[in-house]
Amino acid sequence: MSGTTITHEETHFPDRRRLYAGVCQDFADRLADIIKKRRKASMALAGGTTPGPLYDSLSNVPINWEKVSLTLTDERWVSPEDPASNEFLIRDTLMRRRAAGATFVPFKTNHAKASGGAATAEKRITPIMPFDICLLGMGPDGHIASLIPGAEGFDAAVDIAGTRKLAGIHAPGAAGAPERMTLTVPGILASRRIVLLFMGQDKLNVFNEAKQGLGGSPIKELLAQKKVPVHAFWAP
Repeated sequence: MSGTTITHEETHFPDRRRLYAGVCQDFADRLADIIKKRRKASMALAGGTTPGPLYDSLSNVPINWEKVSLTLTDERWVSPEDPASNEFLIRDTLMRRRAAGATFVPFKTNHAKASGGAATAEKRITPIMPFDICLLGMGPDGHIASLIPGAEGFDAAVDIAGTRKLAGIHAPGAAGAPERMTLTVPGILASRRIVLLFMGQDKLNVFNEAKQGLGGSPIKELLAQKKVPVHAFWAP
C-alpha cells in the first residue's frame, strides 16, 4: 500500500442485531468482490463469544466458499474437539450450510506448548497471507487476539519490527486456557483489512482512549499504525 493514505473507519449500530447484520453484509460483499477479482480469499478469524452470531449468519451467505481459506487470530492450546477451542467454534458455527466447502488452516499441533508449534503453524498459514480480512475482538483491557499484557511472550509478540507471524503466549488466569498461540502484531498487519468487532460502553471507552493515544494496550498500537486500514464496528 505504498503511497496510499491509510484511514481507519468506525461504524456504530443501535443494537447488536443490526451490528451482526451489517458486518455480515459487509463481509459478504467484500468476499464476493475479492473472489471475483482474485479468484480466492482468506480470513483470519477471532474466537470467543462475540463473533459466534456473525459466523452463524455468514455460513448461509451465497458466495463461492470453496475459494475461501479460513484460519484464526489466536487459539487456546487445547484439543480441536474441545468446545474451548477456537477451531471448534469456527467449524461449529461458520463451516456448515453454504460455507461447508471453505478450507480451514489450523494453528494446533501436537507440541506440548504453543511456542513449540509456532514455526509449524506459521508455515501452514503463510500461503494464505496476506489475509483479505483479519477479524479481531477486543478484551476489556484493550487486548486483541491473545496479545495479553503481562503474559509470557507478550513483549516479543507485540514488537512491530519482529519477523515472526505467530507466537506462543502463556497467560495464567486467561479464560479458557493459559497456553495460547496468537498472531503477532506483524502477523495481524499481514492483512489487507483489519476489522474490529466489539460491544458495550466499557469497551467503547477503552477504544476511545486508545484512539487518543492513551494507555498501553495493544489496541492503541493497532490504531496508531498506518500500514493497514482498521474498520471498527460497535454496538451497545
